[in-house]
Amino acid sequence: MDDGMDKAGARLFLVYLLGLVALMGGLALAKGGLYVDRHEGDTLHLIEILLRMSEGQWPHLDFVTPLGVLAFLPIVAFVWAGFGVGAAIVLGQISVALMLVPMVWWLGRSRLTRGMAYGVGALVMVLALAMIHGEAAASLSLSMHYNRWAWAFAFVAILVAVLEPKHANNQWVDGVILGVAFSFFVMGKITYGVAFAPGVALALVLRGQWRAISVALAVVALFAIALTFMAGPAMWWAYLGDLALVASTDIRPRAGVDLATLLTAPQYVLGNAVLVLSVLVLRRGVDPKLGLVLMLLAPGMIYVTYQNYGNDPKWLALLAVMILAVSRTPQIIALAVVACTLIAPSFFNMATSPARHFVAKEGTYRALFFETPYADRHGDFFTKAERVNRILKRVPMQFESEEFAYLNTLAAHLPPAEFQGEGLASCVQELGLIGASHAMARDLDRAGLAEGKSVFVADTFGNLWMFGNLSPTKGAAPWYYGRLTGYDAADYFLIPTCPTTPQAYRSILKDVEARGEVLTEVRRTELYILYARP
Repeated sequence: MDDGMDKAGARLFLVYLLGLVALMGGLALAKGGLYVDRHEGDTLHLIEILLRMSEGQWPHLDFVTPLGVLAFLPIVAFVWAGFGVGAAIVLGQISVALMLVPMVWWLGRSRLTRGMAYGVGALVMVLALAMIHGEAAASLSLSMHYNRWAWAFAFVAILVAVLEPKHANNQWVDGVILGVAFSFFVMGKITYGVAFAPGVALALVLRGQWRAISVALAVVALFAIALTFMAGPAMWWAYLGDLALVASTDIRPRAGVDLATLLTAPQYVLGNAVLVLSVLVLRRGVDPKLGLVLMLLAPGMIYVTYQNYGNDPKWLALLAVMILAVSRTPQIIALAVVACTLIAPSFFNMATSPARHFVAKEGTYRALFFETPYADRHGDFFTKAERVNRILKRVPMQFESEEFAYLNTLAAHLPPAEFQGEGLASCVQELGLIGASHAMARDLDRAGLAEGKSVFVADTFGNLWMFGNLSPTKGAAPWYYGRLTGYDAADYFLIPTCPTTPQAYRSILKDVEARGEVLTEVRRTELYILYARP
């Protein structure tokens, strides 16, 4: 096992970390625009929040979201500074990575061997600067960026909490690092804070790190005071209300597979077994205290994986670092190798994504805001043209003949949705969300129905205002979470012919009908039916 870093080694480690930021961030910026080829719904969700915040709105106060303001402020700050939204996203990632650099430097300097410090530095910088959320599909998407950022902070915070300092000891610095990380959790992606707080607290208590705990709490309080000063105290009650709303809804109870599948399915069971075996090996003599802490961290690791889209167990890399940092017994080495092998495709995909972005073929992409009011201001965000222009729907087959009519019964299709006594089409839009949004907004503009008006859409997404002359609907959620938030402020109610999320579509139609309003049809097209609200 090699020794810790001397002063020259520490300086070289800092240069290494900054070099990773320059390499990955530089490759992303060098393209001259931001190109994505997946997750159009999440893309529109992110862009809508950025635009609304850049125009003075605040999460929770002006629109519903379970995500905290720190998930977006690093990006919005650059939009405020005059950058297009594409450049702002990349620069936001770079700013988060630069914030992590001194934290990772201290972690490596104080607790890790040289080799492990360089490895952890690479893991954290990849999480901060990647241009894909993970998994093994080689594509480009900046959706769910906040999950990657939260994992980056979690890697640093958990390792600072659970590992004893070997080469430098300063509880004040440890406390600041923990405070910054948990500030992001509490005010960015709170599920990480809920998941990891028990294990981190136990680790610090077992090590007697009372000063670090106090400093961490003080830093979180300072972040909270700063945000209160910026947005006002009402934001906190609104934030709690948004979290309660999302926790109580059944519109989207999870982002991926169910918990039983996550625990027992073939693609997950080996990683979970490594986690359980690591606890057993640590508790049986290698490091009983760390084993106890890992017992508390393990449910949080599983929960965060369950809660995040893609169910990517990024904690496997963190687990490998934790156990190798305390022991190099054959059992520990074997468990670490298996853990790294299982998660390697995900980290390789993230690590190579900036290079993949750099060589993306511009001719196959189209500007998100092509021929819209935002075309000049935010013309540096591009999506895959074929996914914009090809609008595909899925329709269940209904058989009329006697020979095959029995298949209708066996299929048990849901009856067609209804609104104001009219049966609606049974279909789902599977591709072309951005293209359909462009087309609907353009049609409303040409029909003279958009100027100064707002619309509530019966679907998960209702951001037509970004593509035409409509106004944003006050209070509306960028993502439908189960209530008609913003409906009362809308001038129109729009029913898409084929929704992207039938469950949300049916829920909205039911809730609007329950209000007893009689809506007047204004326009009917192949893509939508528009009603005027009384």
